[in-house]
Amino acid sequence: MVSVVSIESNQLSTFRTAHRFERYAEFKSGEEFIEYCRWADRHSAKIYILGNGSNTLFTRPSVRSLVLKNSLPKTLEALPNNRLQVSSAVQINEVLNYCCQNSLDSFYYLASVPASIGGALAMNAGRGKLHNCTIYDFVESVTFLENGAFKTLTNEQITRSYRQTIFTGMTRKLILSAVLQFSPANFASNPLQERRQWAKEHQDNTLPNCGTVFKSACYPIMDRLRGLRIGETWFSNKTSNWILNKSKSSASIVTLITLTKLLHLLALRKIEVEVISVD
Repeated sequence: MVSVVSIESNQLSTFRTAHRFERYAEFKSGEEFIEYCRWADRHSAKIYILGNGSNTLFTRPSVRSLVLKNSLPKTLEALPNNRLQVSSAVQINEVLNYCCQNSLDSFYYLASVPASIGGALAMNAGRGKLHNCTIYDFVESVTFLENGAFKTLTNEQITRSYRQTIFTGMTRKLILSAVLQFSPANFASNPLQERRQWAKEHQDNTLPNCGTVFKSACYPIMDRLRGLRIGETWFSNKTSNWILNKSKSSASIVTLITLTKLLHLLALRKIEVEVISVD
């Protein structure tokens, strides 16, 4: 028997906005997740899986979607030939620490991202369009649940694009685990420390934020928006395409995003939101 509860929290989004979650639960196994999907069908509820990406924006004071926290056991198992089998709940930095300690090349550019392996895989997390590097450069296969069935896809079988995969957004595809393949490397310095130093210099983590807000935008427009403020929410002066938040309400975040989209529309420029909106 599954248990769905109503809670109030400001800890379910890295924007740290406060909401009443009218339908909230945690699952610890694939079988429990299947039961929650059946519950959602009975109650005509949309499902959002926490842990399928850190860029989450809850748009209303009261959230009606069934919000499910991924509480699967954290497992990290070494396999032959510099491979790892990792459950989706494992944090990125747990894998990177293992790789660094064992002199393996890895996605060290994600050391500054506060996400789980499942979230990074769902969002096709990477270094950016200019570098054309993502976590999938190290993926052998992904095992997931869909419509009550356990499935495994190889790297080549997973449809994806920039910051987007078949697992992104309001979906019932639950990533369970992945097999990652690494290669030996020699480091002149600690790659984790290097990336964290880079993040300190180039990113703005002085206040709650969800990292980059738009996955494509006109950067001359974005640069002009630096410092633009609505209440206790504003675009960072330090990092373009980055919203800092001190407000308990998400309304000012939504307004800044809407205003930015309108400015792009008036300038006939393309813009695409990276943040996932959940209501």
